[in-house]
Amino acid sequence: MGLRRLRQLTPSAVYRFRRRIKRLRVYLSLYTFPAEPPTHPSLDTLFRRAGKLRQAYLNLEWIQAHAPHWRKAAKKEVKRRRRRLKRVYKAERQTIRDLLRTWKERFPFPWRSEEGLLFWAQQVSRWVQAQKQNALSFPAPPFDPTQLHELRTILRRWELAGTWAPLPETPPANLTSLLGKVRDLYLLHKWLTRTGAEEELLQRVEQLQKDTEAQALALWNDWRFG
Repeated sequence: MGLRRLRQLTPSAVYRFRRRIKRLRVYLSLYTFPAEPPTHPSLDTLFRRAGKLRQAYLNLEWIQAHAPHWRKAAKKEVKRRRRRLKRVYKAERQTIRDLLRTWKERFPFPWRSEEGLLFWAQQVSRWVQAQKQNALSFPAPPFDPTQLHELRTILRRWELAGTWAPLPETPPANLTSLLGKVRDLYLLHKWLTRTGAEEELLQRVEQLQKDTEAQALALWNDWRFG
């Protein structure tokens, strides 16, 4: 249940922090299935703010490699997102610590007894089947960016369930990574558009997004219909 303190706001630290929140959410989802897992606005807000900072870091990384004349604007965006995350973290840290203690009591680790292990195995099996059904029944392409993100969320949660139990099957290893890159490029394109980037640069990002999406969908279709 511990998320560990977010002491530094480096790209790797922010990534690990968000990943721990995702794993926590999957644990709660496994535990409460088929009911919806508990949520809390403080944790949700912190997760979103951390996500915006992570995206700003990814934008800066891409800009430094491919469009260094936009580096100043990208660095400014990183600083702005860092300030906002710091404010939210400071304001919500104690609330979230109290929340995690409450959840630890309500949803104790079940594998400390034989009865708990049986309960957990049943929960994991039913939950994974539901995730697979959600994935395989997903509408056929073409997808809009929101749908692609929704599909990645389903598949990523399925992958992260492997943190809590051995899984008989998971999606293709590279699929969620490719879908994540599509999402990152889409958000980069949105940011560059707001910033007033030249059309040539926007077209480069858009084409890269389309090429990555094509790779992801090819892998998705091979697995879905294979």
